[in-house]
Amino acid sequence: MAVIEQRDTATASLEELRAVYRARIDQLAAERDEARREAHRAKEEAYVARANLASLTARVQELLAAAARHLPDLAVDGPDDAPALEGRTGEERRALPAERRALPAPAADAARSDGSR
Repeated sequence: MAVIEQRDTATASLEELRAVYRARIDQLAAERDEARREAHRAKEEAYVARANLASLTARVQELLAAAARHLPDLAVDGPDDAPALEGRTGEERRALPAERRALPAPAADAARSDGSR
């Protein structure tokens, strides 16, 4: 009788262990699925952010071109310079020489500062 009780106890322990193992596998699968969903959302958000950045960059170029038409002394770098900044962080951009980060100062500013217009 003791052997049968030990076998039943061992079987019950194995079933309990199997249930705990199965619950842990299910929990890990749920966490994996949630991580995949979050990664998918992050990719979508990054795609939208890149599209928004491209749109804003194009709009800035349009505004700079319009400003250059009205202010002939304003030198506007074209989109050829955009790849120099593409993919750089703010600190990396600040590390670039000033002439690569900003528009050159209009030459007419010196004439206007003395009061002539």
